[in-house]
Amino acid sequence: MKFSSFILAPLAALTQVCTANFDIYRTEDTGVVGGSSYAWAISAAEPSCNEVRNQRTWYSTSNVSGNRLGINCVGSCAFEDNVSGISRFEMHFSNNPLFHWTLYRDRGHPYKMYGLDGKVYGECIMFPGHSYVCPSLGTLSGRRKFRCLTQFTAAQIIAGR
Repeated sequence: MKFSSFILAPLAALTQVCTANFDIYRTEDTGVVGGSSYAWAISAAEPSCNEVRNQRTWYSTSNVSGNRLGINCVGSCAFEDNVSGISRFEMHFSNNPLFHWTLYRDRGHPYKMYGLDGKVYGECIMFPGHSYVCPSLGTLSGRRKFRCLTQFTAAQIIAGR
């Protein structure tokens, strides 16, 4: 009985904080005549091709401070790269409300979601294994990199509310 109480108490505390999750995908949009563009997308679960065709994406940028939205990924961030090679992942989805968090590989796994105020807003785990290829005007492809457990839902982040 003491053992189960010892294990269940921390899990119960975590459950109260992390009531939602979202997955982070590296995306590739390949045009009909060739050429590809790359971005990042989030989803509540493994998205259908209809969801992929309508998903909101954020582009990679070297600066996501202030009003600059997007993803600043440092390390092995390419579409085909293994997620374990990412050393810092800064995501800035919205200013109002402020959805701006950073993951640091050197601070341990699972990665804590640090806000600009230094508080932890959840945690992300490396979660490869799902990918999609959806026909469109060309091809839309995605590879899951992380699953984040937090109080914020994918729908809230995508809508910026």
